[in-house]
Amino acid sequence: MQIEPILRSLSSLQFVQPRRRPGVTTGERRSPRRGRSVEFADYRDYTPGDDPRRVDWNIYARLERPYIKLYEDEEDLTVHVLLDASPSMQWREENAPSSPKWERASQLAVAMCYITLISGDRLVIETSSRARYGPKRGVAATSGVIEFIERETLPAEIADGRVSPNRVTQSTNLNNWWKRYALDARPGLCIVISDFLDPDGYADGLNALGSSRLDLNVLHTLSPAELDPEFAGDLRLRDIETSATQDISLDDAALNQYRQRLTQWTGELSEFCRRRGGKYHLTDTGEAVEKIVLRDLRHAGWIA
Repeated sequence: MQIEPILRSLSSLQFVQPRRRPGVTTGERRSPRRGRSVEFADYRDYTPGDDPRRVDWNIYARLERPYIKLYEDEEDLTVHVLLDASPSMQWREENAPSSPKWERASQLAVAMCYITLISGDRLVIETSSRARYGPKRGVAATSGVIEFIERETLPAEIADGRVSPNRVTQSTNLNNWWKRYALDARPGLCIVISDFLDPDGYADGLNALGSSRLDLNVLHTLSPAELDPEFAGDLRLRDIETSATQDISLDDAALNQYRQRLTQWTGELSEFCRRRGGKYHLTDTGEAVEKIVLRDLRHAGWIA
C-alpha cells in the first residue's frame, strides 16, 4: 500500500469532536469532567501504546501490575474506524492487478487511523470480517494498521468475481456487524467506510451505532463506474457477493433512471446521518486521498 508520502501531509490534523465525552486516559482534549489538569481522577490498567510516563511506579512496585493515572481535565478521544472489506468493496476486473476502489478505501482508512494516532487519541479499527486491531495509541502503531488492512485483501479469484465469496467466507451483513459492534463500543467518534451495497440495507446498524453514544461520521465510498457508468447495451450483471444474475438493457433512459435513483439513495443516507447528528461524505474513489482529506473533509468540518 503506497500511503507513507501521503501521511506526512496529515501530521498537523485532528478530528473535530462534536460532543464532549470522557476518555480513557490523559490526552489533549477537554473532558466533560471539571477540574485542573493536575487533579487526580482514577486509575486504569496499562495497555500497549500508553505513555510510560503515566504509569504509577509506586503502585507497580506494590502490586507488580502497571496502572495508568487518570486526571480530570485533559483526556483522550476514542476513535472507532469500521472498514467494510466485503467483496463489493474489493471488486476488480478479471486479471487486474488490484482493486482501485479497495485501494482508495484502504488508504482513507489508514489516513483516518493516522490522524487519530498522531493526535494522541485512542484507536480501534475493525473490518466487516470481524477482525480487529487495537486499542492502540501512538503514531508508531501506524505500521500495524497498514499490515492489518493488507491482511484483509481478498484473494484475486473472489475480488474479480470468478469464485463466489459465499464458498470461501461468510457473506457480510452490515446491519448485524454494526449492531454487534455497538454492544460494547466505548463512547467516542465512529468513522464508517463502506459502499453500503447490502441487500438488507443499513438503517438498523447505523441506528445501533448512533444509539451507543458514538458520534457517527460516514465515508460513503463508490467507484467512478458506480457513480457514472459509461457502459451500455444488453448486459448480464452478476452480484459479486451473492452470484445472482440479472439481464438488463442499458440505454440513455435506463442510465438516467440509474443516476436519479443513485441521487435519491445518497440523499437519503446523508439525511439519515444528519438527523442523528452525524456527518456524511460521498466519496469518489477515483479522487486522490489528499484531495478527499485535506479539501473535502476539512471543508465538511470533519477535521481541523
